[in-house]
Amino acid sequence: MCANTIIRVNNSIGDRIAFQNSGEVFQAEISGKIEKWKETLLFTWGIAWTFCGIYILFFFFGEWTMDEKVFLLVYLGFWAYFEYKVVNVWLWRKFGKERIRIIGDELEIKNDVLGYGKVRRYFISNIKDFGLIQYKDSSFSTVYGRSFWVIGGESLGFDHLGENVAFGRQLETRDAEQMAKVLKRLLKKKS
Repeated sequence: MCANTIIRVNNSIGDRIAFQNSGEVFQAEISGKIEKWKETLLFTWGIAWTFCGIYILFFFFGEWTMDEKVFLLVYLGFWAYFEYKVVNVWLWRKFGKERIRIIGDELEIKNDVLGYGKVRRYFISNIKDFGLIQYKDSSFSTVYGRSFWVIGGESLGFDHLGENVAFGRQLETRDAEQMAKVLKRLLKKKS
């Protein structure tokens, strides 16, 4: 099952991609890891954000007018949303992996954090236009999507029954190209 399979490295692409091909089953893991200083910065940011929210929450229960309480409540709503986001990104960067598996006539993709995550299955015969996702290098969304404090910047993708499917988060261009070649070859064999 794609869920908790640990890959013993037979092959690797770059620092973040490990894969194994037994002929019957192809498995790959793309690590969400980042450099230690970036991970530490993200953790520190999360702790600081948490303390800011707790500080404001403490004041919420003081003597305030209704307008001031509404302001604090709206602020805490935004705070809670971004608290969720920073914790989610930190967990992804610390423990996250994209798991890709080709078995039989299916391609499985799972975003795995500590064993949790939903496996998405796609019939290989329905996969069209597999390849690299092209971005404008200078656009704001590309730069933001490739920053270490967000989860995004998928490098590989395909069309499956009209749905655009993307994976390979924040891969280096040469690693994404090599992974695309490996997967294209396997998908061609299976279709």
